[in-house]
Amino acid sequence: MIANPSLIKEPERILVVDDDTEIRDALCAALQYEGYEVHIAVNGKEAVDRAQRLKPNLILMDVQMPVIDGIEATRRLKEDPVTVHIPILMVTVVDKKENIIKALEAGAIDYVTKPFFMPELTARVKAVLTLKKHYDESIEVKKQLNISEEKYRLVVDNASEAILVIQDGKSKFFNPKIREFMRCSSKNLASRPFVDFVHPEDQAKASEYFKELLEGEGAARIFDFRVVNKRGGIKWLEANGVLISWEGKPATLNFLTDVTERKQAQEEKEKIQYQLLQAQKMEAVGTLAGGISHDFNNLLQVIQGYGQMLLHNENQDERAQEALVRIVGAAKRGADLTQQLLTFSRAVDSDTRPLDLNHEVKKVKTLLDRTIPKMINIDLDLADHLRIVNADPTQVEQILMNLAVNAKDAMPEGGKLLIKTENAILNDEVCRLHPDATPWVYALLTVSDSGHGMDLETQEHIFEPFYTTKDVDKGTGLGLAMVYGIVKNHNGFISCTSDPGDGTTFKIYLPTLDREVQVDDEKEARAPIMQGSETILLVDDEEFIRDLVVQVLGESGYTVITAPDGKSGIKLYAEQQERIDLVILDLIMPEMGGRKCLAELLKMDPQVRVLIASGYALDGPAIEAIKTGARGHISKPYDIKEMLRVIREVLDHN
Repeated sequence: MIANPSLIKEPERILVVDDDTEIRDALCAALQYEGYEVHIAVNGKEAVDRAQRLKPNLILMDVQMPVIDGIEATRRLKEDPVTVHIPILMVTVVDKKENIIKALEAGAIDYVTKPFFMPELTARVKAVLTLKKHYDESIEVKKQLNISEEKYRLVVDNASEAILVIQDGKSKFFNPKIREFMRCSSKNLASRPFVDFVHPEDQAKASEYFKELLEGEGAARIFDFRVVNKRGGIKWLEANGVLISWEGKPATLNFLTDVTERKQAQEEKEKIQYQLLQAQKMEAVGTLAGGISHDFNNLLQVIQGYGQMLLHNENQDERAQEALVRIVGAAKRGADLTQQLLTFSRAVDSDTRPLDLNHEVKKVKTLLDRTIPKMINIDLDLADHLRIVNADPTQVEQILMNLAVNAKDAMPEGGKLLIKTENAILNDEVCRLHPDATPWVYALLTVSDSGHGMDLETQEHIFEPFYTTKDVDKGTGLGLAMVYGIVKNHNGFISCTSDPGDGTTFKIYLPTLDREVQVDDEKEARAPIMQGSETILLVDDEEFIRDLVVQVLGESGYTVITAPDGKSGIKLYAEQQERIDLVILDLIMPEMGGRKCLAELLKMDPQVRVLIASGYALDGPAIEAIKTGARGHISKPYDIKEMLRVIREVLDHN
């Protein structure tokens, strides 16, 4: 029977170092008898060389030898990383105690004395080899532990999720991702209760979540909550947690995922769905109101017509005449209400023309000064060079009067009514939240009051016909419905924001004409403001924005070169650097974003003048761009007056 080679144990190797042939042979014979593989060296130098090649399990080293003695050889072996772990058993004579001390100090593990008692020698050899085996095993275990720990550390430190262990309310373990989420130091995170970092509105729910985990007997739970970092930024996190034992005590192991973008997309989707449902509801109500109004109008026409005919009959007595006057008057009031319903349903014709909203606001202001109580202050904030709209002046007046009357009724003790106009450029991002909007330049008409405000439930119904919060004898519930219908009929849209006790603001967006036109009540053409003759490079990925800015800046005398992305912008600037006076750079673009493009432009020309354009507030990336070399920031949607002012300011100040 042939043994399996993989099961045959290799003999342990021993290097015997001695210059005395007789002693060396005796040692070799005894060790080979015990089954060891024996190698020899005759001096210290040879011992060092052979040990480096053989890497024996044990060295039996004589002290006194030529060339290099055993103590020096031991010292050299212990200084070499290759041989440092090989145990050395020194061989010396009984009366040489100083040799024993020097040998042990040099690194020998033990010693045997001459003359040998072979059973003692082989016993010491076995003991040392056993220790060596245990030592090697412990080294291997430690090595494997280090490898395992390194793998674990790599996985944990590079995980896309934050990993967090919470015990007694505090963070006992966490990976770097949690610090990225929280924007705080490890010390700060570990020293405070974790719920301190949770948004105040979610702290109670977070505490309950961790409590349920601790009481849940290991059942996993998922929970969404917000955290607030030290800069005030808010992130949505999804926690997937389970009960564990940590250092002998109950704790929770939590995997946290950043779901901010998902939450924002969900909120945006819900807003769009709500706006769409509202639009569909108003469309349905408008269709119904239009149909009823036409039929009702016909009935009123019969009542009013016959009533007027009877009034002309001179044979009627006084009481009958008085009754007929009341009938005809009521029919006329009914006809007025019907007309308002038709306006809401957009079933009436509009006499549209190029119109200056500022002019219409001033006319209505004169009327309001005579009709609104003096305890209400009426302020105007009208934009210079407001773009022209195509609108019916009578219906614009109806909008302003109805909103002003609503504001008056909301301020029985007095207050402030503000009417404001401005230009607003709406891009695709803004239009997604308003189904009726399309990317364009709009004239924005804002009417704000400091009245008692409205709750959300009221706001959901304010544009519905006959919905009113006023007493029966003080309102028909058609005023705001008519405003809604007029705005829709002008291809615009309206929004309302309000809080109880904090006033109400209506914003009406009306699309402007694509060119400057002469308005009937203005004899002089409007002059472009903040003009210039410089050349501007516009880098923006939205074609509509590029076309619009080219038109706006062109009307103010500028020459505009456009690029659809960062790479094209850099190429154009490199080719035409001498003629380009300013770069307007969109912050958010695909492939190469605004910040990277800015860095490349600054490398090319440290003196380049760059304006950062962004639909976000002046924080985060926009501030970083300004810190790294941008000259300023303009917000989207553009306010044309403000954009021209900032451009002129940057160009005029080097």
